[in-house]
Amino acid sequence: MKSIIKYIFSIFLSVSLMSCEDVIQLNVPETEKYLVVEGTITNVAGEQFIKLTESQALLSTTAPNAVTNATVKVTDNTGRVYEFKDTKNEGKYIWTPSTATEAMGAIGKTYTLRIDADGESYQAVSELKRVPKIDSIVYKYEDSPRVNQTADNKPKQGYDANFYAKDFVGVGDCYRVKVYKNGKMFSGADNIVIAYDALLNKSSVGDGLMFILPLRRAISPELYLENDKLKVELNSITEPHFDFWTQFRTELNNTGLFSTPAARIPCNVINISATPKKQAAGWFGTSAVSTLEVTIDKNKAVKQFND
Repeated sequence: MKSIIKYIFSIFLSVSLMSCEDVIQLNVPETEKYLVVEGTITNVAGEQFIKLTESQALLSTTAPNAVTNATVKVTDNTGRVYEFKDTKNEGKYIWTPSTATEAMGAIGKTYTLRIDADGESYQAVSELKRVPKIDSIVYKYEDSPRVNQTADNKPKQGYDANFYAKDFVGVGDCYRVKVYKNGKMFSGADNIVIAYDALLNKSSVGDGLMFILPLRRAISPELYLENDKLKVELNSITEPHFDFWTQFRTELNNTGLFSTPAARIPCNVINISATPKKQAAGWFGTSAVSTLEVTIDKNKAVKQFND
């Protein structure tokens, strides 16, 4: 009798859950479009770019419209002006150096972005901060990967990696860690890795230390195989840029039953028109870049990681 009751209850529960799958169409009002800015000036030789697009409706699934016919310039604190051109009319404004070895960014300089578009003028300012050298990348064979490394499309056995770098002395250095596997950057929401001094969050106790273990381990969102190329980039960012990435990551992961109301992500692009009509979103940043790349070789694997 009990088994019959359980069977009937399971059928009732299944039908009840099926009835909860109705699609609800949200009527989200359209808002006025505004400028979205994406671009970071680095000290790496070569072209620099700034991308301009229009904002989209909340539930839009189409690609954002490019903002063309804008005037885009960057001026450093010595007065040198760098002009960015959108030669393909796709909203990607590029500064091209005069030689292959010329770098636009320099540590310690301040850069001011000026955009004139659709009758509005915008400005953003950022200082290019210092970045420490990546001392080493080490890896060891792992046949019991971490939980987040066991998805169907990821290797079940392979090499787990750590990198080692030491923060400068002086509270408030901020960084972003970017990781590439065989030339492709890990770019998911879980791959936004930022550091305040040698820690994950703001605190004075991480000043001048070796990066903590969670930061070092973050370069292995999945295991690597023999002959895979692993590149780690350590990018300096300003403290306001750190706050931007913190909020951006929070909003990307703000899903599920207990999600909180969406909050506006900070932006350093300001409308400086005499009578401003439109706001802006996004971020204009500056980064010094420290890079190290290795090719996974079983003969160079370590037995254990150093703490």
